[in-house]
Amino acid sequence: MEEGTIIKAKEDLYFHREAVEKLKGKLIQFLRVHHEITIAQFKEMTKVSRKYVIPLMEYFDNRKITIRVGEKRLLRGE
Repeated sequence: MEEGTIIKAKEDLYFHREAVEKLKGKLIQFLRVHHEITIAQFKEMTKVSRKYVIPLMEYFDNRKITIRVGEKRLLRGE
């Protein structure tokens, strides 16, 4: 984490920064086209379980990339 290679998404959940940055790009691209995304859609996009999808979405919310509105996420600032 000190070197910036690993990011902390949750108390006991870490991801490689490069993988998260690629995923962020895909998420932003999806949101620019569709304007919103659900957890199920994000799960389908990432091909990972809800165990990882929910903390990742919360990470993007906390980083002010997305904003949660009900059960959907929107691209913040658009």
